[in-house]
This record gives sequence, C-alpha cells and structure tokens, in this order.
Amino acid sequence: MPDRPFLTVLIPAYNESAGLAAGVQAVAARLAALPLVAEILIVDDGSRDTTPRLADSLAAPAAPPRPAVRVVHHPVNRGIGAAFATGVAHAAGQWLILIPADLAMDPADLAKYLAAAAQADVVVGNRSDLRDYSPFRRLVHYTNIALLRLLFGVPLRQFQYISLYRLALLRQIDLEFTGSAFLLAEILLKAHALGARLVELPIAYVPRRTGRATGAKWPLLLATLRDLFRFWWRWLTRGPAAASRRRPDS
Repeated sequence: MPDRPFLTVLIPAYNESAGLAAGVQAVAARLAALPLVAEILIVDDGSRDTTPRLADSLAAPAAPPRPAVRVVHHPVNRGIGAAFATGVAHAAGQWLILIPADLAMDPADLAKYLAAAAQADVVVGNRSDLRDYSPFRRLVHYTNIALLRLLFGVPLRQFQYISLYRLALLRQIDLEFTGSAFLLAEILLKAHALGARLVELPIAYVPRRTGRATGAKWPLLLATLRDLFRFWWRWLTRGPAAASRRRPDS
C-alpha cells in the first residue's frame, strides 16, 4: 500500500466541543511539518454536545502536506477504552498514537516519539510532572505504578501516559479491559510478555485547558483494580505469554 499512512493519530472525543478544533489543528500543523504520510482519526464517543457536528466539519481528505482527517461515531458513550479499540480497528497507519482532545502533550514531541520508534515496537511516554493532580490523584498514580511493577515484574516507570504503538502489534493483542483505566497498562504488559521492544521516552506534560478530566472517580478506580487483579491471576496461573496471547475467537 504505497499511500498507506505511516502514522495514525487517534483523538477520542467526548463532549470536547470547546477544545477539539484547536487540538486537531495543532496536531495537523505538526504532522504537516514532518516528512511522512499521516492521518488523524477522531472517535466521537457518543458526545451529547456539538462535538459530533464539529468533528464532521473537521473531516477532510488528504491534501499534502495536510494529513487526512477521518471521523468514526459511537452512537452512545462507551468510554475511552472502547474508543481506543475502535481506533485500532479503523486506523490505516503503520503506527498509532492516542492523543487526547485536550492534547496533554506538545505536538512537537511527535518527532521524538517517531525517532524512538526506530528501535521499538512501543514507545512508552513518561510524563514530566503531575502539576494538575490533587493529592488523592497523586496517591492513586504512584500506588498504581508500584502495584503493577510488584505484581507483574515489568520495570516501566509509567503505564498510563501517551504511547506510540506499532499497529501490527496492537492487532495481535486482545484488548480485554476496555471498560477501565487498566487498558493502557494491559497493552504494555501483554506487549512485554510477547517479546515486544518497549522504549521509554520522557515527555513534557501539558495540562488540560478545556473540558473536564474524568479519571480518579471511585467507580472507575474499583473497575480498574478488579481488572488488574483478574489479569494478574491469569498471569500468575498460566504464565505471562499464555495470559497475553490473543484468543482464537477474539
């Protein structure tokens, strides 16, 4: 596929009408400056504001050097994990990176991710600070990292920030835990168990300017713990590779 994009930038959006256009434009401008073919894939996750219409208005075919912008709509809100799975299913690129609609990173750092990809199957971003975290959310953050490292023995410094994935690898992994915040850690743990090359990369964090963060809520935290221990038990009883291998019927 000579015209296949090298990179898909996945932007999930739920009620992000205040910042979606600026985010997409910032990413598009950065992609246009890079020597590669790229696309932006917006997954509208059942938004109830004007996000669906706004996303459709941003959609455009590729017009080099501008990347193509495509949109997929969920009829109802299914959560960021389901939006990620939809992005994996619809992405056309060889590599995929999820960037939130509020960005959470400087698009200029895309070049750093791509440079690191030459020696990796997953480039694991490590955010530089937690300046906008409450004390409770900081506690959750550090406890999560410590627990994952203790239970699974995978010595990454972070598991929940922005990563760049080889799409062929993602499609070998059964994304089971799309209903909780364990999903991103699940991907890294399974990729590591399957022998993928994980390279960590320090990235400057950009705090959210619009919209509202939805993490660190008790129902989500409890669901995340449930999924973490469910997968750990399989990891413990079956072994890492068997626990991580894609099921034939998935």
